[in-house]
Amino acid sequence: MVSSTLFVIMLFPDVSWAGFTQTAPENTFIIDQNISFSLLKYRYDNFGNRTTLIDPIERYEPGSGLQGIMIPEAQVSFLVSISMIQYGLLKHLTLAVGIPVVLSTDIDLNLKWIPGDYQNTLGRSYSEDDFWAWANSMGQPKPTDWHGNKGVLSDIILGLRYRFSDDMKWFKKTGVRMSVQLMGALPTSTQADPEEVASAGTTMWDLHSMGELGVHLSLDKDFGDPLQGRVSLGLDLFYEALFEHEYKTPRGTKNPLLLSYSSYVGDTYSLDPGDFSGLALELDVIALYGPALASWLVKGDAGAAAKLPPMVSLLFRYTYTHLGQSDWKSQSAIWDWEREKLWLPGHKNTLFAKMSISLLRVGVPLQLYVAYRNQSWLAGKNCRAADVISGGLVIPAKFW
Repeated sequence: MVSSTLFVIMLFPDVSWAGFTQTAPENTFIIDQNISFSLLKYRYDNFGNRTTLIDPIERYEPGSGLQGIMIPEAQVSFLVSISMIQYGLLKHLTLAVGIPVVLSTDIDLNLKWIPGDYQNTLGRSYSEDDFWAWANSMGQPKPTDWHGNKGVLSDIILGLRYRFSDDMKWFKKTGVRMSVQLMGALPTSTQADPEEVASAGTTMWDLHSMGELGVHLSLDKDFGDPLQGRVSLGLDLFYEALFEHEYKTPRGTKNPLLLSYSSYVGDTYSLDPGDFSGLALELDVIALYGPALASWLVKGDAGAAAKLPPMVSLLFRYTYTHLGQSDWKSQSAIWDWEREKLWLPGHKNTLFAKMSISLLRVGVPLQLYVAYRNQSWLAGKNCRAADVISGGLVIPAKFW
């Protein structure tokens, strides 16, 4: 039997602050608009082997032999818009609000069929057409691809970053910056349709981009000569919790042979997905400072323009994330375990690269960026490997 929901593990592209400890200027808004495309084809199992998102499904003739094996080679894509607004409450204290909206989700089930045992009544094994004709006779249609989430809101993210090293003289002498960041998710998302064989919601659990409540302790270190201040290294330690939520149990209204669970599972079940914890290492490189023009942005002061962000900068990041054990609770311990064993403790390895082009130094209040996030090159364990390409623009604004 398949799960009522194909949990989609999509990592949002990085639209957070550049540098682990960077904050917005005091009384200044930083508006970041991002579009990302995420693609998910496979997962890593408990042994670190790459496999399909949904396990093969064996189907048996009632009281007889194997009819065949369904192999769902599913592929999932997400198109997501993320709007982030940061505001500098103080010189070293920034408030941020992130509004992710899922523009579309496409799930291609790509069902394959392996014939089973010889069937005396047919004089041969079940073909794929034979099986679905048999299933249709009992009200079970062949599952189709799923398309949905047209402009559906995910959980709104609130964040607060405090760079406490600004208040300590020792940090200023060493070129080290440290900050603490708190992040939380408001429950504004939508759960997946429980009656669909494959569907996707827009919750933090479905997207698997971050926890619902998290804390980050971060450090950045600038390097002067001989690197001329062009390179900085960063370290981020984090813990993010996902909370227990209640879900409706599939009743089999659309898929009576595949999703008739409520009679023994109960009308609802609860899920605690397990928490995230880990660390990230980051390298920031200034590729090109660019000209510093005496533009209207700096009131004709070229010296002030030289203090603005560089024209071209590059960012490279590696993140290790430990995934905690999931905990499903219903009236059926067997049903719970069938789901928990797909979400055993594990980890994922994420590579991230970003190029930013800032036009502030030449008098245009605009920054453009492209980014790529990869989880398929480095094997993980009990995780889904999502690759994301994204692009966006950043506009600073000050109204008082």
